[in-house]
Amino acid sequence: MMQPMTNPPKTILLTGGNRGLGRATIELLASQGHRVLFTARDLTSGQQTLEAIRARHPTANLELHALDLASLSSVRALATRLHDLTLDVLFHNAGVMQQSPTRRLTHDGFEETLGVNVLGPFLLTQLLRPALERAPVARVVGVSSRLHLPGSRGEPVHFDFDDPMLERGYHPERAYKNSKLAMLWFLFELARRVPPRITVNGVCPGLVPLTAAESTHGFQKWVMRNVLVHMPFAKSVEEAARSFAFMATDPSLEGVTGRFFGEQKAIDASPDARDEAKARRFWDWAEGVVAKRI
Repeated sequence: MMQPMTNPPKTILLTGGNRGLGRATIELLASQGHRVLFTARDLTSGQQTLEAIRARHPTANLELHALDLASLSSVRALATRLHDLTLDVLFHNAGVMQQSPTRRLTHDGFEETLGVNVLGPFLLTQLLRPALERAPVARVVGVSSRLHLPGSRGEPVHFDFDDPMLERGYHPERAYKNSKLAMLWFLFELARRVPPRITVNGVCPGLVPLTAAESTHGFQKWVMRNVLVHMPFAKSVEEAARSFAFMATDPSLEGVTGRFFGEQKAIDASPDARDEAKARRFWDWAEGVVAKRI
């Protein structure tokens, strides 16, 4: 059943929409009457998602596009396909939470977590900026995490500009946390570089055990699905999807930019994330390494 439209319909591109939280979010947005373009690495899985949502919402305005953020050529191909689009919202949802103790690389030679979670979205945003600028107002939203904060559980965050690809001392938890810090550097610096009518914000979905379980194995997966899901601090997929839809469409966020959100309210980013010099340094570095590979 289509939900009543509370805002004018928007054209929204959300990456990684064929499963988990992304899937729940595109279904909610489509049910509200928005035009939703979503991406998937596996088009067969993406098509199954599209058909399942349309079975429940026959008038849903959904489009599926191929995208592998581990490949800059795939990013460029998507941007070419969407060359003439007018885009109201670009939502960077797709990402990886690598569990392998062995460092893995993307097609372009980037450490996989940083490449998929930040460098792919960085390039896609640059290429789709004309599409955002065609809209009267537009939004860019990127998924980060409170795990970028100092003192979070596990391996500490430590982004070394002399070793951004973690060639030395790789740990999957550090790679993930570094990518979520780098995402905020990218977003906050982008907010300073685009016209005010394009707002840019980060969002933490909170702990969503059922989606986090997709990136784990064995006993850890069992704990996510059977124990953490019942904890008071855990979020359901539906709760997190409502938070993402809020970021994409809620009128209260018009003109709000350069902020970090969780549970539909502004929250504090780390001092490192707010360091403008580090954000500019990351931007310049990312621009350089991406340019060298395209």
